[in-house]
Amino acid sequence: MGRYRQMSLENWKEIEINYCGKRFKGTYYVDDQRLVTVAAWNGTKTAKLGILPAERLAHILLRDLASEQETK
Repeated sequence: MGRYRQMSLENWKEIEINYCGKRFKGTYYVDDQRLVTVAAWNGTKTAKLGILPAERLAHILLRDLASEQETK
């Protein structure tokens, strides 16, 4: 949790997706180690930034979180 405290709220960007006919919202942040972290209602996911733009990777991570919610 310590890593998340260092992330200023002003650096988080809002995103939203449609998944299975539902709208899901979250926020994402890119840190200085090129890690993209997405936070949503049901948790967080982090992945290393590669060739995809940060926003596209954030959408993929948010879709993963939405998918996990749908399977519960």
